[in-house]
Amino acid sequence: MSKPLTASVTPLRSAAPVPEKPRRAKCDRDVKLHIPEAVYDDLARVARADQRPVSEYIRVLLERHLYGTVGAGG
Repeated sequence: MSKPLTASVTPLRSAAPVPEKPRRAKCDRDVKLHIPEAVYDDLARVARADQRPVSEYIRVLLERHLYGTVGAGG
């Protein structure tokens, strides 16, 4: 069971818009990740708020971490 977060969580879509790449590469690699249930539950809640499946939400987080948010700040 996860503890409720006290801080508000802002969905990714409220951040500065990130221009989409012309064609996304096919997602053909698997990554097995062991995380606590509470972390997964929180990821699922935030992904739902952003209207994305958990796997897509994690891909977006990883891409933004690796490549930055192109176009942020105007």
